[in-house]
Amino acid sequence: MYERTLDGRVLSFGHQGMLVNDSFVFYDRQTESLWVHVTGEAFEGPLKGKKLKFMPSTVTTWEAWKESFPHTRVLDGRRSGPIMGSYVGMEAARVHALGLAVVVRFKGKLYPFTALAARPLVNDRFNGTELVVYYSVKARTATAWRRRLDGRVLTFRMAEDRDAHGRPLLEDEQTNSRWSWLTGEAVAGALKGSRLGQLGYNPIFNDRFRIFYPDGPVYGED
Repeated sequence: MYERTLDGRVLSFGHQGMLVNDSFVFYDRQTESLWVHVTGEAFEGPLKGKKLKFMPSTVTTWEAWKESFPHTRVLDGRRSGPIMGSYVGMEAARVHALGLAVVVRFKGKLYPFTALAARPLVNDRFNGTELVVYYSVKARTATAWRRRLDGRVLTFRMAEDRDAHGRPLLEDEQTNSRWSWLTGEAVAGALKGSRLGQLGYNPIFNDRFRIFYPDGPVYGED
């Protein structure tokens, strides 16, 4: 997901109907420049080299999202069928080819789902930003949040208790507050009601990450 405002101008986009490195290409109607969806960068046209700002978003199950955000509004549209397959219903081998791409100031780091399945909670630092990554094997969902809150860097571990929906909670070592890994909100403890800053991230095939971020580090290999 990207912001449509670039250099003070609001762009509108359409799907080009072509692929670059097996990734979708879209175009803006104002200049007809071509953009690659993985990085949000224009690779052809008057805006070549420009990059759209990454907006935080989460790919997860509707059940998990609806439980956390019961008043969510849904964009109405016609469903044409699962021509791309089901993300959650993917066979295990295909899911293991995926990872979470975390983008900080246009630089990406990959957290392969295979590595996260072995260690679901990771306190990390990338491109000058302290972050925490969590992976739910059950929901096949990974999220990434900033660990710095009000000038203090938090360190997370797994909490012993769970939320009202039975999902695991994170706990910071500094205040013992419990946090939702899906929403980034403290649900109990001294920091209850506080929210972590959400980073730009998206699930991606591991081999595709290496194409678009050839110098990007990979968790478990660095």
